[in-house]
Amino acid sequence: MIEAKKSLGQNFLKNKHYKEKIVDGAEVREGDTVVEIGPGMGALTEIMLSRGAKVTAIEIDRRLQEYLEENINSEDFSLIKNDFLKTDPKEYLNSDFTTKIIGNLPYHVTSEIIFKVMDIIKDDIETSQRIESFTIMIQKEVAHRLCSIHGNKVYGVITVLTDLFCTKKLLFDVPPDAFVPKPKVTSTVMRFDTIKNNENFKRLKSYKLFRTLVKTVFLNRRKMLRNTLKPFIDPEIITTIDITRRPESLDLNEFINLTNEVFELRGNE
Repeated sequence: MIEAKKSLGQNFLKNKHYKEKIVDGAEVREGDTVVEIGPGMGALTEIMLSRGAKVTAIEIDRRLQEYLEENINSEDFSLIKNDFLKTDPKEYLNSDFTTKIIGNLPYHVTSEIIFKVMDIIKDDIETSQRIESFTIMIQKEVAHRLCSIHGNKVYGVITVLTDLFCTKKLLFDVPPDAFVPKPKVTSTVMRFDTIKNNENFKRLKSYKLFRTLVKTVFLNRRKMLRNTLKPFIDPEIITTIDITRRPESLDLNEFINLTNEVFELRGNE
């Protein structure tokens, strides 16, 4: 048994019931192409391979890289020895196949990984729509933030940006005693399904501006848009949104409309 590294946020899933349940939740079937983020010692990898999937695993830990190479012997398995956040999607996305992404994410880099996957999905929409779903196990409170609706106090940047690309579903919770070592919090498995023929993305005039604007206004979420929009435009000329509102009150459609208006008022900058 390889000892978990605290610096990498490792908690190894030991409970076979939950291993099977995660793969079931991701709907991994024979012939699927799967990208696995942080496979650990291959608990999910082996189940997916046994079901006839082709798995590309991305692992940062050298000890686990060696373990996987020594213990998984399958023509349908390949290993990328790198930090997922530093990888090039061209290494693991094939234009001939749709892909399911799955992972047990370290809590301290959960948001970074989700933002990266959303950027990959964004680029993929503009090419061939290869990513089918993204199933992850994360801290329960983060999962509920991701699935919150506007007006909720935990609704924020990561909620809005993922709303643009995916429908989201909370699948089930995993208790601390299912892991070694035990985390201090409950985990939740959730699935993102990418939106096909994404009309919201198509009508967005600048994704770059959308992402920057959403992040900026949520930096001071309790302030009115009259104050938080100043880095982009004179808020007093905005007509799409009541600028006395606060960012957490806006839904995805309103953020898109606001972005498009700001884009036009700035002369398509």
